[in-house]
Amino acid sequence: MERVIAASLLIAVAACEPAPDQQEVSIEPTPIYSAQSIGPIAGGISALAFAPNASIPWEGRLLVAPETGGIMVYSVEGKQGFIMQGPVYSALAAQAGFSIRKLKTSLVLAAHKDGRLSTMIVDDARGQVFQVPVSGLPETGVTGVCALVSLPGTPEFAILRTDGSFEHWQIKDTGADTLEAKNIKTNQLAVPTKSCTSSDEHVFATGTNGGIYAIDNSSKPVIESASTQVGAHIVALSPDENTTYVLSSSPEQAALQQFDQTMTQSGALSAVTSLSNPPVTRPGALAVSSWSFGGAGFSAGLLAIADNENNRISLVVRDTLPGFKHDQEER
Repeated sequence: MERVIAASLLIAVAACEPAPDQQEVSIEPTPIYSAQSIGPIAGGISALAFAPNASIPWEGRLLVAPETGGIMVYSVEGKQGFIMQGPVYSALAAQAGFSIRKLKTSLVLAAHKDGRLSTMIVDDARGQVFQVPVSGLPETGVTGVCALVSLPGTPEFAILRTDGSFEHWQIKDTGADTLEAKNIKTNQLAVPTKSCTSSDEHVFATGTNGGIYAIDNSSKPVIESASTQVGAHIVALSPDENTTYVLSSSPEQAALQQFDQTMTQSGALSAVTSLSNPPVTRPGALAVSSWSFGGAGFSAGLLAIADNENNRISLVVRDTLPGFKHDQEER
């Protein structure tokens, strides 16, 4: 009961505007460095997702949802591949290592800007995107999607709804005419949310009216902590089993804001000029993956940051971010 009361009070505080005399803490951004720059993407970037290749890491791909509609597929070296025409997608979520009728793929859920939901696969061998039918999933009223911790054969996703519901789904290939979706658990959160992210067992979401929320999905999904910070896009990272933090971009800030598991701001990150790669001055859509993308440099996964200033995408090696015990050996 005490935990419920405390969470309710925190959410109520998060929903309020800061008092006029409240001073925001100024945090000097920590520089981070891009390993690759992709684009520019004509018309701007709405959403991003990584589609790793479970068998051949260096053939892993980045999915880009342009503001003009459809999906574009890029290699992590920046080479443009398959282009699929379609509506404008506000969120993409991919689970690698999914086998559909023995075809190795990434399974993708895509939320449309008008609230519809699409399901697709990315063929590991050719990098092509195909629509696939899945029975049981909601078709409308979707505000966001994200991948959850799961086994490759039974990928799991969170689906956010316009009524504030947080739904946990599992998808299987049972050999039927369509893939089959099972609703594992659902709860209507205290505030409606519009996008989400997860890392290990931790799930976070942005509020429809602002704020970032940590969600306990261990039983019935509930909000356990909140921040008043407005986050347009968020990703979660777990450097180790005891640490998880959220990176958030917003239109008003040139740096990514960093929050710990209690939704307290713990830092800020700025993607600066790196070799021939330009800095990120207006961060927008984000994506992260802990899968290997091949070679010594990309084996720990990648963070993708869209820049709304030049419509390019910067790729940052995941284990060069704060909290990771990288480059510690003696030289």
